[in-house]
Amino acid sequence: MANTLDYKKIKELTYLAIQYKNLEAILGLLKSNVYASTDALDCDEGVKFFTEKAKNSETSMAEVYFFIRRPISEKYKKIFRRLARQSILKTSLKITSKGIRGNYKKTVPYYHVGMPEFDLDETIQHNPLNIYKKSLTYKDIYGIRRQRQKRKIILILDTSGSMYGKLLLNAALTTSVLAYNMEKEEYGIVLFNSTAMVLKKIDEKKPIITIIDEILDSEAVGFTNIHIGLEKGLKELDKIKERTRNKFGILISDGNYNRGDNPIDLAKKYPKLHVIGIPAENDAARGIDTCREIAKAGQGKFFAVNNYREIPRALIELLSQI
Repeated sequence: MANTLDYKKIKELTYLAIQYKNLEAILGLLKSNVYASTDALDCDEGVKFFTEKAKNSETSMAEVYFFIRRPISEKYKKIFRRLARQSILKTSLKITSKGIRGNYKKTVPYYHVGMPEFDLDETIQHNPLNIYKKSLTYKDIYGIRRQRQKRKIILILDTSGSMYGKLLLNAALTTSVLAYNMEKEEYGIVLFNSTAMVLKKIDEKKPIITIIDEILDSEAVGFTNIHIGLEKGLKELDKIKERTRNKFGILISDGNYNRGDNPIDLAKKYPKLHVIGIPAENDAARGIDTCREIAKAGQGKFFAVNNYREIPRALIELLSQI
């Protein structure tokens, strides 16, 4: 019905939706005529409404921001962007808190009082005689010390026009999840569509707030060139000269490239390349098959998700396994 309404009527209905605190109606009106609805939201009442909504909703504030970020006035844009960023950070922190961090266990002598775990198998293996004689001492016991793996990751995110809006939101949320999960480890971020840009260099210190703001104001345009995204990512990964098993790339894409060379050959050059595949709007099966082939060529894991909302949790699951 909203598609048959004129500018003035949609603006009036948006005012009414604000008064009745109806977020779903506002999202529908924004899809119908973003300029008319934004005109109504571009005021103190609009900011007050979304400030309240941002406290309870997870990502709706970010979805709204992607609609209004161009037509909204600069005065209110900064406020709406801050609300969008806060909702992304809050949601990603909630997702990350449910994930498992990448730890490995190392068997060491049980030197320290209060070490939470001891290794029964190692203790038996090294002290069969003492156990037989019942002369096992405190120094004979082996404990388990859990240490964080130091990983080097380059995240390569598809923001092409074929995945407009949804993947910009996902890029912000996924990047935030990665930053929380990695903490003091090294990671870089590449965004690609027809071209590719390094949003964060792998050896760069950059606040997560700045990264999210840059994603929120970036464009999801152009065709899909997976090859150029992988190329940029590999250059960043090659900056890590030390030999380590924990150096790899993670590609997130629908797999339906329509520009650039075949990415399969380039995937083989990665020390390890994992892929999270999301169904494309058109020819989803072909895209997922391409994602699976890229992961195989990169000797990495492949995760298929049903929609973009599942990507951050798939990333947490992947990080817990590597």
